[in-house]
Amino acid sequence: MMRSLGAGVLLVTCSASPVWGQPWQVFDMVTAGLPSNTVRAIAFGPDGDTWVGTDWGLCRYDGSTWVLYQEGTSGLPENDIRALAFDPQGRLWIGLFSQGLVVKDGEDWHQYMPGTSPMPSEQVHNIVFDPVGNGWVCTTNGLARTDLDEWRIYNNTDTSYAGLMLPGVNIKDIVVREDGLACIGTLNAGFVYLTDTAVLVYNSFQNQLPDNTALGVAVDSDGDRWTACPYGGLVRFSGPYNNGLFFQFVTEFTGIPSNSLSDIVIDAADRKIIATQNAGLTILAADNNTWTTYNTGNSGLPDNDLICVELAPDGAIWTGTSEGGVARFDPVAAMDDDRLLPTPQVFPNPFDQDVTVHWSVHDRMFWSLNDASGRSLDQGFHLTGDPFHLSLGHLQPGVYTLSLTAGGGNSSMRLIRVPVGRN
Repeated sequence: MMRSLGAGVLLVTCSASPVWGQPWQVFDMVTAGLPSNTVRAIAFGPDGDTWVGTDWGLCRYDGSTWVLYQEGTSGLPENDIRALAFDPQGRLWIGLFSQGLVVKDGEDWHQYMPGTSPMPSEQVHNIVFDPVGNGWVCTTNGLARTDLDEWRIYNNTDTSYAGLMLPGVNIKDIVVREDGLACIGTLNAGFVYLTDTAVLVYNSFQNQLPDNTALGVAVDSDGDRWTACPYGGLVRFSGPYNNGLFFQFVTEFTGIPSNSLSDIVIDAADRKIIATQNAGLTILAADNNTWTTYNTGNSGLPDNDLICVELAPDGAIWTGTSEGGVARFDPVAAMDDDRLLPTPQVFPNPFDQDVTVHWSVHDRMFWSLNDASGRSLDQGFHLTGDPFHLSLGHLQPGVYTLSLTAGGGNSSMRLIRVPVGRN
């Protein structure tokens, strides 16, 4: 059922002194000795260590020293790491590009592959554990739920577990709510709900879903489901799963900086923390209206193309990038350093003439106004933290985006112009 591999051998160690008092830290091939600057997976061990999966090896960070595990010098059968997760027993589950699933249990490594185990595919996209401790393995050929003894395989054929057929087998992500509802993001097959007795599919053909691919899935404190899409922006599913509504957040109508997203997590304050493919890290506040974006131009983020994002037990945000290694962002340090910027306020909104902007950032501030298509209409600078006025009565009624940028970050918000006398 499984293949046992050799015990792990530490190949390379590189010390990187932690500087937890600063908002941003970047670990890459130069600063930390990572084997690659492409980081696709991040996990946090029960002992406090951080594990990072790259396309050229697995790395462990204890807060001061990085240790590298690679094919040939450890129990890894290949170097291209796609997913990482710790199970309730403290074992590290490793999803690979072409060598299936490997479970690291102390110094022992065990491999699960099609043909020698029930694993449905050699390629793993993600690994998630549900509230009762089952592992869900998202692959290119179906979804596996397993504790490594019992396996349930879900696919799009009549062999699917309990006859529960999925609309497609290329599974990108999953989250399982406390009530057991499995919320599944697929590649090109829509967004799927799976229960013990039913499968419900949302897609562009039946429900006008804006994107049939969901690369990241998360659930907020109200039980609402959120998906990060590569083309359709951010989608929120609200209300009962079987007859609720969905709402789309796109650059044309909201302050989200990009419609190309790659991952999402939601913290205890109900902030939606989103990795974009071209605009850095963006955070949607619990009010679901206020955006704060960090990119290479206004923060210590090394790359605007983000692949994954994870929340550490200490509240830090870690994100894996396409070419810049892995970055750690500490919101508490940012707040202490005046870099986690306060939420701007605009009055009135909706407006019919002028607006007043309150943003208590004591720094040189750049503002820009875009229309619904993203076209820049006006821009300028403001040099103090005092309120300032914008004369917008010349605009046509419609939806606009006001973006504010200062040294530590930026915020964007939606403005609505109504006809004169309607406000």
